[in-house]
Amino acid sequence: MRKFIILTALIVLAISIPITAAQDTGTTTTTTTQSTANTSNVNILYIACETQGVLNFSGTMEAGYDIYYQLFSAANGGGQALSALRQVSVSGDYAVSDQVSYNSGQTVASGSTGSARVVMAREGNPSSTIYETTVNDLQDGCNSPQNPLVSSTGVDQASDTQPTQGVRSPSGGNLAIVTPRNPIVVIGVPQPIGRSNKPGEIFAECDQYRNISEPGILYNNDNIVIFWSWFARSQDQVQDHLDNAIYDVTFQTAPLQNVVVSPIQKLGTNYWVFYTSQIGNLSPGTYGVRFKLTWEQQIDDGYAKYGPGTTNDRVNGSCTFEIKENPFGGQASVRYNGMYSLER
Repeated sequence: MRKFIILTALIVLAISIPITAAQDTGTTTTTTTQSTANTSNVNILYIACETQGVLNFSGTMEAGYDIYYQLFSAANGGGQALSALRQVSVSGDYAVSDQVSYNSGQTVASGSTGSARVVMAREGNPSSTIYETTVNDLQDGCNSPQNPLVSSTGVDQASDTQPTQGVRSPSGGNLAIVTPRNPIVVIGVPQPIGRSNKPGEIFAECDQYRNISEPGILYNNDNIVIFWSWFARSQDQVQDHLDNAIYDVTFQTAPLQNVVVSPIQKLGTNYWVFYTSQIGNLSPGTYGVRFKLTWEQQIDDGYAKYGPGTTNDRVNGSCTFEIKENPFGGQASVRYNGMYSLER
């Protein structure tokens, strides 16, 4: 697709993130852009205080993109959400700071670790991410902002703005992994992947966005549906994409057949179109989707330009997934919530 969410697969950003104690004011950071397709980058210094968080951002941001962040009470985005998702508007070369009080009654105790999940994404569309990371900080005091303060704005995550919760699904809502209900946590040992909330729906670019479009555990009785999508600010802009998009999508190296294009629909603040292909049940084994999108003429989705003569002249993606034998046999449906259970 491009988008659930999307920029292009050509964008590769490497960002050095400082993980520092709050009183450490001498840490320097370096940002390296590995692709000229998009020069946006960000340096982050996060300070976890007892009742508020302080974030210092600097770097370069291309037009049409912004910074989003959300604070949490434990390391790596764990624990309780201490703030809503917030948007910091930046453009060009920037050096700004923001400080936000935690949700009512919540604190990060001295000696505890808080964290900030930081996303670079389209203006007004944090689900259209080009980079996401998590920054931890030990709460050992509080420092003042290093840069001029900006006024961040809260983002309505009930609309089209869920960068950490999954790719928008053609059947409604977002894809998400159903994780084990009571996982046994072993330090250094990867935890098992669960079943998707929509088992069998395969996002055609899942390899590039594995953290938010993981297919999860799949069985030979799951109905496999391959999909992708496109969104824009207006219905006419989506139609312009439909008129000019050239898709080359293969399944097991063969061109994908019987692709159905949905009507244009408004979801959240954008207009969307979904492409789906029914595959059906598959035998146990490993399968692959290869995805390529180009355009006959240049288009504009209200956030960026795509097609000939732009830096977004193509989108390349892939999705590799594995089908397992249904452990219950026959056509019994299986859900994974820390234990197997039948859904008949």
